[in-house]
Amino acid sequence: MATVRVKDLQIAYDVDGRGEPVFLIGGFTMVKESWELQVAELAKHFRVITFDNRGVGETTVPSERFSIAEMAADTVGLMDALEIDSAHVFGVSMGGLIAQTLALDHPDRVEKVVLGCTTHGGRHAVQPEKEVMQLLAKASDPSIPAEESVRMRLPTILAERFIREEPERLEEFVRVSVQHWPTPEGAAGQMGALSVFNVKKRLGEIRCPVLVITGVEDRMMPAENSRLLAEGIDGAELYLVEGAGHSFFFEKPDEVNRVLIEFLSK
Repeated sequence: MATVRVKDLQIAYDVDGRGEPVFLIGGFTMVKESWELQVAELAKHFRVITFDNRGVGETTVPSERFSIAEMAADTVGLMDALEIDSAHVFGVSMGGLIAQTLALDHPDRVEKVVLGCTTHGGRHAVQPEKEVMQLLAKASDPSIPAEESVRMRLPTILAERFIREEPERLEEFVRVSVQHWPTPEGAAGQMGALSVFNVKKRLGEIRCPVLVITGVEDRMMPAENSRLLAEGIDGAELYLVEGAGHSFFFEKPDEVNRVLIEFLSK
């Protein structure tokens, strides 16, 4: 792990492989270690940069509120620090919001964009089922121990088949999540940023090649959101990962890595 100063933040990051740069941008409270299954394969073809967004992992937890636009600017700052003029970007969930913002506000820094299990935001976004929202609210109680909270969230993050048939990998998912559990301040900061995001009216401004990808069984971010994104972005491709949930890239790494490499190598 390395760190670099970007304005008032100390950003923790890793670089693996050689070739065209690809930035992997994590979702809500996700840390760079969560990308292990992507890095192992993508680094055979690309220079892969993973990092902790502001508020989580080894990156600074700001004391004040922040926005998705500021998180996108953090990514640009990291590009500058690494002397990277432009790069491919793959963002999942909240990271997909950051990736959209990069394509819209920093188009000269982006080559291709992959938007995973994400949304354009706003009132027209498709919301999770009421049961999912209630479960997430209970799991967010700060008095609940980290491991218990993670296990409560599993049905909203992973497909039922994965939970039932992949016990060893399920425990690995829990272990990494608990090991890098965010502070209440960091989680609240990221939640505040993503909760007000809305670029629906600007999707037509995105000009770079875009792949939209999601798990068909995503309960956290219903797959219809990805269809709406693909329809709103001119020329965007849509790929649906069957039998996978919100963490489709962890559940089906071989399939997802193949699709990513094919798209980014065109």
